[in-house]
Amino acid sequence: MKIKLAALSLLITCCVHAQESKKGYYKDQWQFPPKDGSMLVTADQQKSLYATEAEMKWFKDAKLGIFVHWGPALLKTNVLSWGRNGERPGAGKPADGGVASDVYDNLYKEFNPVDFDADIWMRQVKSWGAEYIVFTAKHHDGFCFFDAKNTDHNIMNTPFGRDICKELADAAHRSGVKLFWYYSQPDWSHPDCLREKHYENYLPYMKAHIKQLFSSYGKIEGVFWDHLATKYWQWNSYHLYKQMKTWQPGILTNSRMGFGWPLENRGDWDDPEQSLGPVNHHRYWQANLTMTDKWLYSPKGPVKTAETVLGMLIQVAGNGGNLLLNLGPDGKGVFVAKEVEQVDKIGEWMKLYGHTIKNTRRGIYIGGDYGATTQTGNTLYIHVLEKFSENTEPVIVLPELPIKISAAKGVTEGFKTADVKQGKLMLYFEKEAFNKNLDNIVVLTLEEDPSLFERIETWKAIPVSKKEFKVLQSSSLKPKHNAEIIYTTKGNVFSEGIHLKSWWEPAKGDETQTISLEFKTPKHIQTVLLSENMRSHSVRDFDLQTKDVNGIWKTVYNGKTIGEGLRIKCNGDLINGIRLKVNKSEYSTQITAFNVYE
Repeated sequence: MKIKLAALSLLITCCVHAQESKKGYYKDQWQFPPKDGSMLVTADQQKSLYATEAEMKWFKDAKLGIFVHWGPALLKTNVLSWGRNGERPGAGKPADGGVASDVYDNLYKEFNPVDFDADIWMRQVKSWGAEYIVFTAKHHDGFCFFDAKNTDHNIMNTPFGRDICKELADAAHRSGVKLFWYYSQPDWSHPDCLREKHYENYLPYMKAHIKQLFSSYGKIEGVFWDHLATKYWQWNSYHLYKQMKTWQPGILTNSRMGFGWPLENRGDWDDPEQSLGPVNHHRYWQANLTMTDKWLYSPKGPVKTAETVLGMLIQVAGNGGNLLLNLGPDGKGVFVAKEVEQVDKIGEWMKLYGHTIKNTRRGIYIGGDYGATTQTGNTLYIHVLEKFSENTEPVIVLPELPIKISAAKGVTEGFKTADVKQGKLMLYFEKEAFNKNLDNIVVLTLEEDPSLFERIETWKAIPVSKKEFKVLQSSSLKPKHNAEIIYTTKGNVFSEGIHLKSWWEPAKGDETQTISLEFKTPKHIQTVLLSENMRSHSVRDFDLQTKDVNGIWKTVYNGKTIGEGLRIKCNGDLINGIRLKVNKSEYSTQITAFNVYE
């Protein structure tokens, strides 16, 4: 019997490995040819869909938008659509848990956001300094926030019983906030979506929704598709979007219109998710980021601080993109107080310094160690995000500009003077005032428009190799979160839009959370790069410590937040080691980068 059981176990194991080794075995079933040749397009037809530069101008000027993921799912889970246990047409993997589909699909019958007020939402969006809102009219789970005539799975059949999309559109028009509908082409609750009768039954069903959303609610500025792992012809994307442009002249679209287009550039911009995106991308882009760890309402999730979000907004704007910041309202239709508290601070900062972000384009200096730049006309704003350790004077060194500087002035307090020495632009700051600012902003008035010149690279540093140091840690939650992982996983360095999925996480109850790099030979460290997992910006107080050649540790920098891509400039003294000590962490410490540069 033991031999038979062992043989059976081996057979099952082999079958499982064989199935897993067949990459895409699940998503392949949702991909199939077009119904006929008319669904296929040429490169010229694709180009004809692109928005003009004039149509894109307001979007590029805006820099900040608010994303809203919402739905009846929050009554049982904090994961929208992906918290449903059932088939996932268009996805790469099947569900392996979650709320049973028969329960999930009926949650709308209990959904009653009694405190929802579209005008309050729009006033908040404006107060936060955002210019547009993207709202989930329909997510993958199929629930419609509008009065869809071809399904009962909509807001009109909830206890609330009011067309939320209509109320949002009316309020947006009254307030001057621009409105996008998010619409997921795949529908996990529809029996014909991406199945045998997809073209005959599901596509007309979807088209009826699109016609209603983009022809019955007044001016709609754009659409945010979410195609998952599907092809453009499965949604007849070319013909559908071409028709949408007649309903909504000047409409904009993101890139998720389906794979397989002749040209690489899908839609009007690229949209990296939970990532800051590239520093020198070939086209405009938008970073889609969550205020917590989830897209849906997540009351116990880690809330990003205003300082963290502003740091990301500045980096995004300076590198040619917009920040689309997601908030998940609660079951009563109100944004979470802890999130609002932080976004209100963003709004206050935008009132003071938003002019250095809005209505600008990415600057002549490519983002790097120092921070980022924005520019408009002959005006260049240098946003200094870099921090300085003790005994290190705040001096920013950049390559010399190919343009003469007419004037240099501090937008924030603390700027002293600018000078050009030996082919370098030097910016000098008063240390005490510098340290008080989240973003030290300098405005340069130039004699020529910097957009007429090639952008200038500022950051070519390569981190000290893992071969040069030993990694020590106070603890780790699991083997996969051992500190070594952040040095052995490809992409866990400063990068162009890599979605980091590996991090060091100390064990629960660890009261002395530390990660140390012990150098095999002494190093002159100039810069330290720290990052947290994008979904858990948790650190609220930390020390950066160095070990001198006598083996004595001392604190050289104390900070409150790390967030994404924090750079700390050191004085370059010879040291034997460097240590990150987390003194306070509000949620779960998750460090994705602790890199050092000579």
